[in-house]
Amino acid sequence: MHFFIFVLSLFIFIKTFSYGIYEIKKNSNIIAGVTTIIIASISLILPNIIIYINGII
Repeated sequence: MHFFIFVLSLFIFIKTFSYGIYEIKKNSNIIAGVTTIIIASISLILPNIIIYINGII
């Protein structure tokens, strides 16, 4: 189950990160792009840390 959560987090990270890059390159919206990349990083790291610490699954 840990592996499933990691794969799901990785999929969400890739989709969100690519949208952040799109915002920076195509729309020249640097603030929104950087914010989206930060949110993508949090969505990759935080769920996995919570599951590892709590050992819920």
